[in-house]
Amino acid sequence: MMIATRGIALPPLAFGPAATSSMTMDPSRVAEPPAGAAEPSAPRTLPQNTRAMGRDEFLKMLVAQLKHQDPLNPMDGKDMAAQLAQFSTVEQLIQMNKTLEAQQGREGEIIDAITALGETQSSRTDELARLIEGQMAVGTVGKIGVTLGNSTFVDRHGNGPVVVDTGSRTGAGRLTITNAKGESRTVTVGPVKAGQQSFELDDYFEPKLPAGKYTYTFEVATDGGQYQAVKTYTAGRITGIKYDNGNPILIIGDVLTVPMSQLTQLRA
Repeated sequence: MMIATRGIALPPLAFGPAATSSMTMDPSRVAEPPAGAAEPSAPRTLPQNTRAMGRDEFLKMLVAQLKHQDPLNPMDGKDMAAQLAQFSTVEQLIQMNKTLEAQQGREGEIIDAITALGETQSSRTDELARLIEGQMAVGTVGKIGVTLGNSTFVDRHGNGPVVVDTGSRTGAGRLTITNAKGESRTVTVGPVKAGQQSFELDDYFEPKLPAGKYTYTFEVATDGGQYQAVKTYTAGRITGIKYDNGNPILIIGDVLTVPMSQLTQLRA
């Protein structure tokens, strides 16, 4: 059947099975999923810490620490040596890392270098410790060195320090000084306060004590009037240093020798 629309002839419409079969989709034209595994996504770059401490920052902090340390309580030589050794190790590892990046095929040589570094680290730390401790020991000459004991050293002017720790005790103190001949003199000191404190012998003895080495005891009276001994220290002016196997030994009062590591205090 022909349908005329304003003089234009249209082809007849087809219905039925023939029309249905003509509209069926060609299987060859159906889209198929892509073959092969899915491609991996682009690698992600992790953010880097741009504020990590480098060797320059480490060195600045070390210099600032040395500049602002208490001159009467300086950094222990071994601690400082350990920091310098650590800085030296970091410096070598940085250089080693650069070598690794430039020569990735030389893993064997790098492993040998790391092994050698580990073997020499301990000896280098000890050498640095002795060097720094020796330099610090020179700076102690002329100051009062304090260590455990009960001795004191009197100079030709009758001056000599006594350092004690009374703990929580306060009240009247009693100081007994004994010379090398076993002769003793006792004076009253006080009132004393609690804790560690020092006394100058020329303030309490008249006539002045002759120069030399003395031993002493120090007692503090309790509320009931009973004297009890308190902790004492050996103190004296450092007059020089000497070395024993590379280790500095302080000379106190021209008689006593004390390793620098045994000092508990350093007084001006």
